Amino acid sequence: MGACIALAACAPKTTPSTYKAGAVPGISRSRFEAILGKPQSSISFALPRIQAQILSYPFGQAAVQQNRIVTVTIATDEGYVGPNGARLGMAEAELRAALHRGGHRQGHLDSYDVIAGDVTTRTKDLYDLTDHVMYELAAANANDPEAAYSIISINLANSDGFAFLQAVTSAKVGGLYPGQQIENFVSEPWQT
Repeated sequence: MGACIALAACAPKTTPSTYKAGAVPGISRSRFEAILGKPQSSISFALPRIQAQILSYPFGQAAVQQNRIVTVTIATDEGYVGPNGARLGMAEAELRAALHRGGHRQGHLDSYDVIAGDVTTRTKDLYDLTDHVMYELAAANANDPEAAYSIISINLANSDGFAFLQAVTSAKVGGLYPGQQIENFVSEPWQT
C-alpha cells in the first residue's frame, strides 16, 4: 500500500484541459462563451485591413469578427490534443508523420525569423487547409540552424480565420506590427 502511494506521488501529473470541445471557429461569440464562460479579458485588435476582438482564456485566445469566432488558439493547454493527435511541444518530425498517416492534405508553410527587441525566434506556420488548422512551430534554439522545431500553438481556423492569421503575418512582414520585425520570410505550398 505504501509503495502504491509513493509511486502515485512520483507519477507525472497531467493538467486537465481548459479548452472544451465545441468551442470552434464559425460559432457565435455568445455560443462560444456559453461553452467556455466569459473571457479573462477582451481587447480590440486593429491593423490596416485587420480588425478583431481578441478573447483571452486559460488555454489561449480566440479572435472574433462580426460576432463570429474565426480562430481559436490553444497555446498553454498541455492537456489539449488537436487534429492528427497534435499537442503542444510535439516535434515537427512527429507532426509531419501524423499528417502523412492521416491521408491527403494540402496547405502552405510560412518560415521566418521574428525579432522582438533582443530576442529572435525561428518560426514556422504550417497551414493545413484540409483540417482547418495552423500549427505554429518554433526552433528550440534560434542560434542553431539545425535546431529542431516543435509546436508552440495550435490554431483552429475557418476561412475567415485563415485570412486573419495570414493578414497578421503579412502585417508583420510589412513592418506594420508594433514591436516585431520579420526577416527571412519564405512561403511554400505543401501536401501529403
